[in-house]
Amino acid sequence: MENADSSGMASIEERADRIIAVNPALAREIARRFQIEPSGLTKRQSEALAFLRDFQATHGVAPTYSEAAQALGVSKTAAFQMIHRLEKRGHIRMLSNQCRSMAFTEAA
Repeated sequence: MENADSSGMASIEERADRIIAVNPALAREIARRFQIEPSGLTKRQSEALAFLRDFQATHGVAPTYSEAAQALGVSKTAAFQMIHRLEKRGHIRMLSNQCRSMAFTEAA
């Protein structure tokens, strides 16, 4: 029995590359539907993570959403979303029942 590569069937990676090349909007919709996120951080997420590290190192506590928003030049809602995306991706961990506290994980 022949394997998929020698029989002419494309691997899933090759098929995904073709979908991305031909129809990026479809690729984004598939990623959204199956909640697939890229492993790397965007430039803004990297900036937010660096700010969180610096602020905590300087002040000994995590910034408030207002402080993060002001420093990053975004709204409080956007700051909240950025921080929680970093948590979802495993770069930080918010400590429950503790005000202004977070821990940086190995991914960070």
